[in-house]
Amino acid sequence: MKIQFAVIALITGCASYPAPTDHLASAIAATRGAQEAGAPRVPQAALQLKLAQEGVEQARAMIANGENERADFMTLRAYNDAELALAIARESAARKRADAANAMASSPETNGVR
Repeated sequence: MKIQFAVIALITGCASYPAPTDHLASAIAATRGAQEAGAPRVPQAALQLKLAQEGVEQARAMIANGENERADFMTLRAYNDAELALAIARESAARKRADAANAMASSPETNGVR
């Protein structure tokens, strides 16, 4: 009898897990942010962005199949992949700006030498 209640509780507990709509929206927004920051143009960031996009699609499929708990974990993973893509893209842009500034600072024309 106790086993039956445990099984019923387990089944209803899994079925009542809410759809992770907030986490999905956050993952989608983070993915868009990474795209706008130039992640597709930076190879390492592009890979993370692709993983984030795939994660969003997998989460959507899981939600459609009623696998909300698994979908929740997938949305969190997609969000973190997108955030990593964004960080890599920003780092790449900062390095390019720093390299350009160093090149200008070390050129003979900027040092008063002609």
